[in-house]
Amino acid sequence: MSDPKQDEGLILLLEEQVNEFNQWRMKNLTLKLDYTGADFSNKDMSNAYLNGINFTECNFSNSIVNGTNFVQSNLTNTDFESSDMSGALIMYSILKDSNLAKSQLSNTNFMWSDLQGADLRDSILDKTIFVEANLTNAKTEELDKSKAFLKYAKLDGTTWQQK
Repeated sequence: MSDPKQDEGLILLLEEQVNEFNQWRMKNLTLKLDYTGADFSNKDMSNAYLNGINFTECNFSNSIVNGTNFVQSNLTNTDFESSDMSGALIMYSILKDSNLAKSQLSNTNFMWSDLQGADLRDSILDKTIFVEANLTNAKTEELDKSKAFLKYAKLDGTTWQQK
C-alpha cells in the first residue's frame, strides 16, 4: 500500500517540478522517503533537495542533477550512466555497485561516500572530491586520477591503487 505523502513528492519529481518539490520537502523533512526502483531517466532535477532518500535501484540515466543534494542518500545499484552530476553533493551516501559511467562529475562531492564496485569508466572528472570515500573495487580504468581529490580514499582493487 503506497503512502500518499510519499506519492506527492514522487509525482513532483517525475514532473520535474523541482522548486515545488523542494518546498514540499522542507515541510516534510522528517518523512522517510523511499523511492526504490523509480525511473528518473532523462529528467532535469538540478538543485533538488534529495538528501536522506532511499533511491536503491533507481534509474537516473541521462538525467541532469547539477547541484542536487543527495547527502546521506542510499543510491545502491542506481544507474546514473551519461548523467550530468556537476556540483552535486553526494556526501555520506551509499553508491555500492552504482553505474556512473560516461557521467559529468566535475565539482561533484563524494566525500565519505561508499562507492564500492561503482562503475566510473569514461566519466569526466575535474575537481571531483573523493576524500575518505570507499572506492574499493570501483571501475576506474583510463580515468585520470590527477583531476580528483583522493585524500584518505580507499582505492583497493582499483587502477588508482598505490603500488
